[in-house]
Amino acid sequence: MRQKAEFRNKSGKNKVNRHANIFAVMYDIATTEQQEKILQKTLEIKNADDSVGGIMETVIVGVPCGVGEPWFDSIESMLSHAMFSIPAIKGVEFGLGFDCAKILGSQMNDEFYVDGDSIRTRSNNNGGINGGISNGMPIVFKCVVKPTSSISRKQKTVNFIEMKDTEIEIEGRHDATIIPRACVVAETLSAIVIADLLITRYGTDYLASGEIE
Repeated sequence: MRQKAEFRNKSGKNKVNRHANIFAVMYDIATTEQQEKILQKTLEIKNADDSVGGIMETVIVGVPCGVGEPWFDSIESMLSHAMFSIPAIKGVEFGLGFDCAKILGSQMNDEFYVDGDSIRTRSNNNGGINGGISNGMPIVFKCVVKPTSSISRKQKTVNFIEMKDTEIEIEGRHDATIIPRACVVAETLSAIVIADLLITRYGTDYLASGEIE
């Protein structure tokens, strides 16, 4: 089971009215989860004229329970639609994601309990979503970002006009990884999706009742 990375929100924070706050952080690069090694690993790959992908984790806190729909406009559907609009995103998982296959139903289920005037869950394996609808817990999902396509290293390709094999070498400046940039985009798109879901559930006056940034 992968260890959750410490939240270090270098890309900023998006706020959807007074309730929902959204954070996106780098989670994993080239199987190196220790945050202090991420920069070193990235520089090593950059010096080798290559690029690296990884995982970014987004957390949305403060969304009230009951937001979303059980079918085509579920929270997972809407967020995934937005995330796959980001170039280089190749996978999205919510909560435990594919690790769900490693545990039993009794372990997967998030047990509810009463906490004062609130109802919470003792775990958050489902990433704050049950049946496409928010349950009041933080909405957590991860996105896999592929390595940047444009690299300085010479690679094989084809000349489709002459229909023959050739090589390509892209000159200029290249990012070793685009995850820091993608975090900002993930935060912004998540804010748009959550705002749309809140409007659908409560109407446009709901957003006007608080601060929108």
